[in-house]
Amino acid sequence: MFSLSLLFTFILLNSNLLISVSGGHDGHGHDHGGHDHHGHGHGGHDHGHGHDYDYCRRSSETVTACEGSILRLSCPGSKIRILAANYGRTDRKTCIKNRPPHQIRKTNCRSSSSLSIVSSWCDGRQSCNVPATNSVFSDPCYGTYKYLRVKYCCTRRRS
Repeated sequence: MFSLSLLFTFILLNSNLLISVSGGHDGHGHDHGGHDHHGHGHGGHDHGHGHDYDYCRRSSETVTACEGSILRLSCPGSKIRILAANYGRTDRKTCIKNRPPHQIRKTNCRSSSSLSIVSSWCDGRQSCNVPATNSVFSDPCYGTYKYLRVKYCCTRRRS
């Protein structure tokens, strides 16, 4: 299902792919949909990093880390390209375990700086660890339990 060069720790749970995250949380960063088959990333931009690496090797992946945990990305032998990111909440299904209803009610919560922050931490690197915290992204919706969702790919060398 995944290339052997992508050394991620995935857990198969209820037919949803979850990336393992560290922190005091249960790791239930549900990414309803798992593998994203739509974004093949054949655009030529590289966010100013890695001019020899332009195109995504395979389809992009979307991964999620609950607030207070760390999102870990890795592309051994390749480089990370961040395609999209949001720290906030856009549904009532992700990162909900042991959370009271008032903490998951708001679903139009987005940190406008998410993409630039995650890109600055990860673009062009082989691996990166991004804390899903208010101290990194600020707090786009006080009182709401948030998560960091990132769409990325591992690039291949330009041919």
